[in-house]
Amino acid sequence: MDRKKKIVVVEDDPELRDLETFLLGAEGYDVVGVADGLGAAAAVKREHADLVLLDLMLPGKDGNAVLCDLLEDPETRETPVIAVSAFLGQLRRTPQVRRVIAKPFDVTDLLDAVAREVERTSPR
Repeated sequence: MDRKKKIVVVEDDPELRDLETFLLGAEGYDVVGVADGLGAAAAVKREHADLVLLDLMLPGKDGNAVLCDLLEDPETRETPVIAVSAFLGQLRRTPQVRRVIAKPFDVTDLLDAVAREVERTSPR
């Protein structure tokens, strides 16, 4: 039996984090929410994430610093990231940033982007 794809949602707004977590969980993904940039890279590594949804404006460490942390760790450097932010002009494009979604986002667009990206990833 295939394991559920694991997604880590890094979002400081609790309502938005809960919404994304709920929507992705309803689609059959195993979802973990993280509220700040400080614990983001560790959560991605601990959870063996298949995909990360990453806000850029985060307390502790911003999304660009999280991207650097992910790149520096051999276990997370290839984990795909979808940046979800109102501040996409500040995004530092790195190889693992596969897609960008502007806030406010359309729920269907978000779910479609996640599904497409998860299909691209090979089984772990």
